[in-house]
Amino acid sequence: MRAYEDIMKAASDPTRVRILKILEGGEMCVCQIIAVIALGQSTISKHLFLLRAAGLIKDRRDKKWIHYSLDGKSVNLYAGPVLRNLRKWLNDDPLVLKDRERAAMAREIGPIAICEHGMKLPGRRSPLTRFHNRPLKRTYGTARPIA
Repeated sequence: MRAYEDIMKAASDPTRVRILKILEGGEMCVCQIIAVIALGQSTISKHLFLLRAAGLIKDRRDKKWIHYSLDGKSVNLYAGPVLRNLRKWLNDDPLVLKDRERAAMAREIGPIAICEHGMKLPGRRSPLTRFHNRPLKRTYGTARPIA
């Protein structure tokens, strides 16, 4: 029962589903995933940890990079059916299509350009830019971003 709960919990979050959908196209390093999804490193790392713990993805270290891919031979017997079904679902979703396009760019550019040289993918702002560009709300004489 615990293995089933872990898989369902991992596959129930929209960000984790986005990660799984971009990994359908092949292996990616953490920096590439961050560039595609445009969330902070700690947030992506937390999602990757939960997906790996559930047996949906596996990791491989290559020098200083950690590459992630779908785990087709997971010890969790529910992982295979979930991944097979997910390959059929959400393929026409606009966000998934955009993520796949950006993932293809990230794979073409490669991890060195993204991770070491900080190259950004076109079309998305960084998480910090997104935060700082929110309209300001005045509260007791101070301005702060609207959540």
